[in-house]
Amino acid sequence: MTFEMWSLGHYAFMLSPFILTAIFYLLSRSKTYEQKRKFGVVLSIIMVIILILRNAEILVTGDFAFNYEIIPLQICHFANFVLLYAFIKDSKAMFALALLFNLPAAFMSILFANSLTHYSNIWTLRGIAYIFGHMLIVSTTLWAFLERFVVLNKQTFKNTAFIVYALYIISVLVNNLIGSITGSYPNYFYALRPEEGTPLQTFYDIGTTFEIGKFMINPIYLILTALLGTVIVSMMYGLFKVLEPKKKMVLEYNQ
Repeated sequence: MTFEMWSLGHYAFMLSPFILTAIFYLLSRSKTYEQKRKFGVVLSIIMVIILILRNAEILVTGDFAFNYEIIPLQICHFANFVLLYAFIKDSKAMFALALLFNLPAAFMSILFANSLTHYSNIWTLRGIAYIFGHMLIVSTTLWAFLERFVVLNKQTFKNTAFIVYALYIISVLVNNLIGSITGSYPNYFYALRPEEGTPLQTFYDIGTTFEIGKFMINPIYLILTALLGTVIVSMMYGLFKVLEPKKKMVLEYNQ
């Protein structure tokens, strides 16, 4: 079975995280905070298992040769561990990172799911991981927001921005380090090039990629992408701050 952009299946894919969020909320609304936290841990472990199975398939089909795609440093792969740590430690910093950064990135991967169109059959472990992995990242994070795991204030916003900028800079270095050693350049955090069919392609085309030895960098693309990321994180913060009091009213009404 193949995947087609803007088909009924794609629209169903876009709606699925919100349906899952509602299901999670209905299943947990009568539970205690600690029980909900443990439920979040279980959901996060399921996401990590899905990622591990995906990586296992990549290794097996590649005759166990090194493949940078098994290193979970891509934004959405990294999100699985952000959520797992957040639920285990009840870390407000990691919950904020998941909500303000990982959630929009995961939903963009659902909205612009061009990668799925390259699969001759989406019902492989890799295809299933793409579909259910992104669904769970978005739905679990939204559910965590509804259940008051997320605390949004100026400090959590600053912490999130700092972490995102630090990871972005590190990704540029890691991409080039692995590429200079193996000759195959990963694209963690899309720091080297955009995903085809996404708005980032415009930023990439505006800039020029310079090669300094084996080090590759597109400064204009990096700057514009970082600015876009700042805008998205800021917009997410503003949106959820507006929704926060309304969320409290709805939850108190249902209790």
